[in-house]
Amino acid sequence: MFDVIERLKAEWTDRYVVIDSPAPELARFARSTGLVKTVNMNGRCLVEFDQFNNVAWYDIDPACLKVVPKPLPKPAEEKAKPAAKAAKEAPPKAAAKPAAATKPSTADILAAARGKAAAAKPAGEAKPASAGKPSTAEILARARAGKAAAPPAAEPPAVEPAAETAAEPAPARKAAAKNPSGGAAPTTTAEKIAWCRANDAKA
Repeated sequence: MFDVIERLKAEWTDRYVVIDSPAPELARFARSTGLVKTVNMNGRCLVEFDQFNNVAWYDIDPACLKVVPKPLPKPAEEKAKPAAKAAKEAPPKAAAKPAAATKPSTADILAAARGKAAAAKPAGEAKPASAGKPSTAEILARARAGKAAAPPAAEPPAVEPAAETAAEPAPARKAAAKNPSGGAAPTTTAEKIAWCRANDAKA
């Protein structure tokens, strides 16, 4: 058995073959050329066909194969035909829509709404900013302005020293009233002291 397998390998390996059988399961390879890679232990050829970019190996009975010369390489034009055909059959892509026809953004919608609201509102309804609650900065500014405008506090009047001609004490007035000499009463402090000493000494 091993001798038969080795003989089949030597006969079929690296040979180009085509299908030579009416079997329906082999009809898909009817127009393809295959390359025998090796022969398995069942005595069947493992063939790789040059179609559909398929690299699988198919085990086929040697009785269904026919050896053919090496096929000529396919010209580049034939290889390019399937790609050109596929590109021609593909539906054309929709043209890109211009930027102006795109849906407006949220920012654009909000800006348009603000513009309409400002145009529809009467000018007389506009509330001045000053009518609202004053801010902290405004309150502080008013307080500083009021403090600067307030007049300085009046200084207390200076207390003038008592004149030496103040009212005489009661004892001196009594003494002057009882002055038997009838002379002028002393007016200055020194005269009063001297008068008191003189009268006290006499008493």
